[in-house]
Amino acid sequence: MNQPSEPNPGNRPAPPLWQWTVRAFAGLMLTALLAAASEMFFKKGAMETKDLPCALTWLGFTALQSWWVWPGMLIQILGMASYAAVLRKIPLYIAFSFMSILHVMIPIGARIFFDERISSRRWGGIVLVLAGIWIIAKPASRIEADVKREI
Repeated sequence: MNQPSEPNPGNRPAPPLWQWTVRAFAGLMLTALLAAASEMFFKKGAMETKDLPCALTWLGFTALQSWWVWPGMLIQILGMASYAAVLRKIPLYIAFSFMSILHVMIPIGARIFFDERISSRRWGGIVLVLAGIWIIAKPASRIEADVKREI
């Protein structure tokens, strides 16, 4: 009988390296931006409620009284969903290593939005984190592309 053949996703050629890298980078950047944004919302909510009296202040429950915390939680959930989507497409070790970019984004966001000081040691750490991400991600993307080509 003449039946149409179904496409076999396992035999599809791997996407070109640039395409895989751009998609992975975009997904990871979205995840990192959402995570950093949620931290900014949490900080704003914590600052807004720091003087409220509560027996359990040290647990952070007073921050829930700020409307800033609630969008922060929603953004955090969106970030986790974005990360899960990214993990379907790239290896965990690459995604996890790239998420170190948060050690760059959050201090810079704190400087911009809360006028927090960034020490020279922190700037040195930021440079090292960026170098580390570059060192880890570049060979990892080549290895992943080679593995996909062999399949």
